[in-house]
Amino acid sequence: MPAAPRDTIFPLVIGGAASTALGMIPLHRLPHPVQIGYVVLPAAFAAAVTYAAQRTRDRRQPGEAPAPPPAAAPVPAAEDARASDVESCDARPWVGRLGLSLGVGAVVAGAGAGGIWIDHRVENVLRSLAVPAPRLVMGIAGGIITTVLAAGADSEDSDGPDDSGWLPWASGSTRPRTPRG
Repeated sequence: MPAAPRDTIFPLVIGGAASTALGMIPLHRLPHPVQIGYVVLPAAFAAAVTYAAQRTRDRRQPGEAPAPPPAAAPVPAAEDARASDVESCDARPWVGRLGLSLGVGAVVAGAGAGGIWIDHRVENVLRSLAVPAPRLVMGIAGGIITTVLAAGADSEDSDGPDDSGWLPWASGSTRPRTPRG
């Protein structure tokens, strides 16, 4: 990876340190109400943001012509029924937005609950392997992974789409390089 400028190294170090510190928190040992908050609050926030983003997207764009006014002439009964069906479909666009928002919230909630479950299982595996400080190992591993992924995303943004890869083994080949010796 090419040398990063000073202004990108500092955020990478801070992000890696924060990830390391958060990785050392034993999620499965937190009180049950805190675990519920850890799962529900981000899910509710993601659902609300998704709903709000769709709502602003559905609004008419500036410069777009307004809809034509309804006809003032009386409409026959069959056409009136068909028109009211169309209006009722148009009057409920929130149903689709709500469904997608709830789906996004459910995915985020599932990821939070899965994270707690994985956290517990990884710590148990490290303890069974007699690792002296499993939470420290988990935190450092999380910090390293976060830093490498963030550095890779930064280099992809700056190098363009023709970059051969930011990981040492991603230089055109799909297989990892093996040391010769």
